[in-house]
Amino acid sequence: MGLLKSLFILIIFLFAFGEVIRIPFAGLSIKLIDVGIAALTVYWVLFGVINLKKIKIDKKRGIPMLIFFAAALLSLVLNARFLNINELFVSSLYLTRWVAYASIIFIIPMFDNSFKKIIIKLLIFIGIFIVVLGYIQYLFYPNLRNLYYLGWDEHLYRLFSTFLDPNFAGAFFVLYFLFVLNILIDSLKKQARFFSFSIGLILLFTLIAIFLTYSRSALLMLITGSFVFLFLNTKKTFAILIVVVFLSVTVLLPKAYKTEGTNFFRIASSQARLDSAKQAIEIFKEDPLFGVGFNAYRYAKDRHGFTFGDWEESHADAGTDNSFLFLLATVGITGFIAYLYMWFKILKINIRSKLLIASVVAIFVDSLFVNSLFYSFLMFWIWILVGLYGE
Repeated sequence: MGLLKSLFILIIFLFAFGEVIRIPFAGLSIKLIDVGIAALTVYWVLFGVINLKKIKIDKKRGIPMLIFFAAALLSLVLNARFLNINELFVSSLYLTRWVAYASIIFIIPMFDNSFKKIIIKLLIFIGIFIVVLGYIQYLFYPNLRNLYYLGWDEHLYRLFSTFLDPNFAGAFFVLYFLFVLNILIDSLKKQARFFSFSIGLILLFTLIAIFLTYSRSALLMLITGSFVFLFLNTKKTFAILIVVVFLSVTVLLPKAYKTEGTNFFRIASSQARLDSAKQAIEIFKEDPLFGVGFNAYRYAKDRHGFTFGDWEESHADAGTDNSFLFLLATVGITGFIAYLYMWFKILKINIRSKLLIASVVAIFVDSLFVNSLFYSFLMFWIWILVGLYGE
């Protein structure tokens, strides 16, 4: 158990590296957190083989997750005829990664309460660390023009921290904001004034960081998540007020509406998302019931003539901007229903966890615009919340 805890702590620190360090492998870009999660899962499985009585998997969560896994695996098997060996291997790695990250909700319950409190403290620390790195990046490294050749967009005058993408950075900051807000409310109830003041400062700096990403999806995610969280905490009037305040702040931001990237009414990215959605719908039509295989999306795009340039290495060609269209295209209606059923069961079991409900609603809203449901760092954070705050 000691090694399992140590690996978990290491992964939380690897989280801070984000997309900065990527390891090329079989046509994929493996992140440090992926390596850590893989090591954690392998050790957990070995630990379970050796100590069968110490491993308990909650069937209420496990069965719905197994159903989605089976649907995703079936979609890949049925589409194997369209893929060569390397393509099938690469596609299967995505499913393997999803299983590894999802395993977190079975690993965390094995830890004692004192270690769970350590995890929460580490999450607070690593979150503010990423926020601070974001401010440093915003001031001294305001765009990614020099990394354009590696497939990254410019993101001029936007905060993107170690994620190298303001939309995903904004999504993480919102989840972190809700996490810290939950801690603040608990500390206020306990009348821990100094701690509450410190947490309040972290909350403020995180909120400003969200706005500096100039991400519309993150802003909508923030409004939705905050409203749901405060509403569930019976602060209905404040929930409505916060929506008005957040919308008003957008006009006060530095460089707001002055460049294409910082303009909340920008058209280019909206058109790109619409084009991405149209492609996903066309790919979905190929096999509406089972999809083109999880995740063989880039190869389906190539079959439909939607790729260009170095498409096998491109970040964008691995998926589409909308997570739900991504699901429909890759696992079809069968896998789509299985995935929604999985989250329905998880939320039903954890109906009393206001933080978890608000976070899941928020990321579902965000996933309408970016593929956040299957982004490594956001998956990690959400599965940790399920493990820590689930029942």
